[in-house]
Amino acid sequence: MERILGNSYFLPSQVVIGGYKVGDDLMLIDTGNGDSSVRKAIRDFEGINIKAIFNTHSHADHCGGNSYIQRQFDVITIAPELEHSFIEQPILEPTYLYGAFPLKILHNKFLLAKPSQVDRIITNETEIKIDLNGESHLFTLLPLKGHSPNMYGIITPDGIAYLGDALISESMIEKHPLIFTYNLGEHMKSIESLRTLEANGYVIAHGGVYDHIDHLIDANMEVLIRTQNFILNHLENGSCTIDELHGFLIETYKLTENVPQHLLNRSVVKAHLQHLVDLEKIIVLSKKGQLFFELSL
Repeated sequence: MERILGNSYFLPSQVVIGGYKVGDDLMLIDTGNGDSSVRKAIRDFEGINIKAIFNTHSHADHCGGNSYIQRQFDVITIAPELEHSFIEQPILEPTYLYGAFPLKILHNKFLLAKPSQVDRIITNETEIKIDLNGESHLFTLLPLKGHSPNMYGIITPDGIAYLGDALISESMIEKHPLIFTYNLGEHMKSIESLRTLEANGYVIAHGGVYDHIDHLIDANMEVLIRTQNFILNHLENGSCTIDELHGFLIETYKLTENVPQHLLNRSVVKAHLQHLVDLEKIIVLSKKGQLFFELSL
């Protein structure tokens, strides 16, 4: 791990793991996608005592190392309400992507973490105290729903804001323009809320550490709006099924998919359609065993 400021750390990697270290006590902020990731995060801290895990949300690449830490240390694990259910019962993540008991190909560490226990559930708190090195340290909590059902960011006493997957880097947007989202309306609200967030640094799980995030906010919002407009423009040609819209977006963005990526992207398409239905820009109809979407009159 590298020091950002004061007691705040991060592990530069494909999925960033955060930390707040006081003396020999450490709180982890997310644990990566498995045992090896979290071992890498702590390997240079000799005699470290991990006292707490804060999971921003329940996706397997953020809580996959929980079970390893819980086996090795007497640790308290903290997670937001609803997210905690997926952390404790990780089969729920591939289940909701597939819509039934998931295919074997979905039983992998990127979609199916090892089960781990959550000891403290965040409901509507705006702050949380964590005891480290014999002292109580106050962290600010930041609701960031949308990417997942109830994601939370956390701001350390140093003013370093760990934002989970509320934003992704511009290079990740280029590679994955169908940004994963569970509730697009909430996701966009969360992104916009970050415009007024003042911090001494910002940690993006798929991006790293930034001094400023205005450009990331703009880039993330732009691609979400672009996808919405692609869908609306395509529906001007007539009603479409989910599969037809999915195929259109894959062709438009020139993407290739394996089975897990297909199901992830299909979930994203559904999130965009749900948002457009809520905005009353499109309607949904059931015909001949399929759902059709078309522009509202």
